[in-house]
Amino acid sequence: MSPEPLVSVIIPAFKPQHLVNAITSAREQTCADIEILVGDDTPDGRLETIVTSVDDPRVSYHHHGFGDAELNLRRLWERSTGRYVKVLFDDDVLLPDSLTALVSALEAHPASALAFHERVFINDAGEIIEMPPRILDDGEIAEVDRQTLVGGLLAPVRNFIGEPSNTLLRRELVDIETVYTYDGLKLDFLADVASYLNLSEQAPLVGVGGYLSAYRRHAAQSSHSSSPRISAGLYEWELIIRKESEAGNLDERQREVAWRSLRNLYAPYVRSLPEIARFASRLDGLVANGTAGLRSSEIFETDLQTARTAVASRVAIAKRPQPQPSHCPVCDQDVEGWLGSPHAALIDLKVMDDIGVVGSRLDKHLCPRCGCNDRDRHLWLYMQAAGLLDDLSETRILHIAPEARLEPKLMQLGPRDYVGGDLIPQQPHHVAINIEQMQFEDDRFDLIICNHVLEHVNFPERAAAEFARCLAPGGHVVAQTPYSPLLKRSMELTVAVPEGFAIYYYGQNDHVRIVGLDLIETFHTAGFSGEPIPHTTLLGEHDPEASGVNPAEPFFLFELEGAAAR
Repeated sequence: MSPEPLVSVIIPAFKPQHLVNAITSAREQTCADIEILVGDDTPDGRLETIVTSVDDPRVSYHHHGFGDAELNLRRLWERSTGRYVKVLFDDDVLLPDSLTALVSALEAHPASALAFHERVFINDAGEIIEMPPRILDDGEIAEVDRQTLVGGLLAPVRNFIGEPSNTLLRRELVDIETVYTYDGLKLDFLADVASYLNLSEQAPLVGVGGYLSAYRRHAAQSSHSSSPRISAGLYEWELIIRKESEAGNLDERQREVAWRSLRNLYAPYVRSLPEIARFASRLDGLVANGTAGLRSSEIFETDLQTARTAVASRVAIAKRPQPQPSHCPVCDQDVEGWLGSPHAALIDLKVMDDIGVVGSRLDKHLCPRCGCNDRDRHLWLYMQAAGLLDDLSETRILHIAPEARLEPKLMQLGPRDYVGGDLIPQQPHHVAINIEQMQFEDDRFDLIICNHVLEHVNFPERAAAEFARCLAPGGHVVAQTPYSPLLKRSMELTVAVPEGFAIYYYGQNDHVRIVGLDLIETFHTAGFSGEPIPHTTLLGEHDPEASGVNPAEPFFLFELEGAAAR
C-alpha cells in the first residue's frame, strides 16, 4: 500500500451481519491502489474481531463508538488519505470494476466532484431482488448537470443516482462539514440526495453505465420502513422540493408531478406517523398558489420542526439499552402487561383500516390493575405534559362524560370548581348536559374536557360554539376523538345511521361519523386556535409502548382566543 493511496474506501460500520462481505468486495477491486478503513461505531467495539481477522495490510480498524453514523463517517474521512474517497456501507457490496470505472470517469472530468454508477438491489441472502431501469449503457459516460439532476430526482421523488456506496468523491472538492447538509440543516435521511445537489453546484456529476454495486435491503438497515428515521425519508423530499421550487428550479409541470409523487409516498404512512399526516393535509399548497413562500412559510417551518422533533424522539427511544417498564399513569403502578380489548375479535376493522382511522389501541387496551383504557392513559399523560394539571386552584373544569378512573384524580387535584355531566347522567353527582345547547352562563369555565364525545353528537359545530361561549378567554378545550387524517371532510350520512352501518363503517353502534380534518376548521371557526399535537411533541421521551397508548393518537387541544372569541 502506498503512503498516499489513490482511493480510500471508508466503511462506517455498526452491524456485523454483512461486514465481511463488504470488506471482501473492497479488497477484490481491480483498482488495487487503495486503503480500506473500517469505523466501528458500536459502543463496545464488537466489530474488532471481524475486521482484524482480515489478512490484508490495506485494511485498518478504528473504534469510534459514537452511535452516530454521520460522525463515524466524518471521522473516517479525516483519517483517510486517498485522492478519491469511496463510502461503502457495511451491508453493501462492490463489483470488482466499481473503483476502476469511477476513477476513470473522474480523471476524465477533473472539474467534477462525484461520479456514480448503477446498482442492483439484493436481499439478506445476497440474491438480486430488483434491477432498476437502466439509465446508461454499459461503459457509457454522461454528465448530469444540476438542472437535470433536480428534475430527475425531485419530480418523480426517486433517487436515480443511488446511495453513497455506488459513488466516488474527489476529496479536494468536498467540504465534509457541509456536503451532507441542505438548507442549513443536518438531514436525518436524505443526506445523500443533499450531497448530490450540493456537489452539482460546482460542476456536473458524472454517470457511468453498468451495474457495479449492490445495495442490500433488509430489516436491520437504517432505511427500512421500521426505522425510527423513516419519517425523515418522506418529509425531507418535500423540504427539498419546496426549497428548489421556491428558488425557481422546478417548473409548474415538474411541481405537479412532484405533488402526485409525494401523495403516493405519504399515503402508506399517514395513519402511523402523525407528522406525515400534517404534511399531507397541506400538500395541495405545493401546486395551488405559485412558488412564493413554499419553503419559507411559517406554517411549513413549524411542521418541519415538529417532524424533526418526532424523529429525534423515536431515535432516542430506539437507542435505549433497555425498554421502559410498563407503567400505568392512571393508577401509578407497574404492570406486567396490558389486557387486550374484550371486543377486539368482534370488530371488523377493514373499513376503519382502509380510511386510516386513528382510535383506541385494542392490543394494549386495559390496565390489569385499575381497569383504565388506553384513551384514559393517553389523555392523562397529555394533560400532564401540556401543563393543564399543574395548578388547578383557580381552574374551573367542565368534564363531559367523565371517565370513571380520571374523574376522582382530577377532583383530588383541588380545582376551584368541577362540574361533571353527560347527556344521560350515570352518577348522582353528574348533571344532564347537551353539549350542543348547554345551560351554563358565558365564561363559566377555564377547561373543558370532552374525551371521545364528538363522534356521537349530531352537530359538532354547535358543540364547538357552545364550548367557546362557556369558556373564559384563554381557556382550553380537550376534544379527543377517533379520526382519520386521510379524510379532508368527516364521513357521515344525511339520514339516520342504521346500527349495522355504524358498527361496520364507524366502528361503534352509537357513532354518527368518522371525524376528518375539518374538525380543526370547526374549532377555528368557533374562535379557537391550535391543531392536533403529536405524541412526540409533548411526550417525546416517553415510550408509548410503556404506557400502552397509541403513538399515532394526537392531542386535540384548542385554546379560546381573546376578543376574537366574542
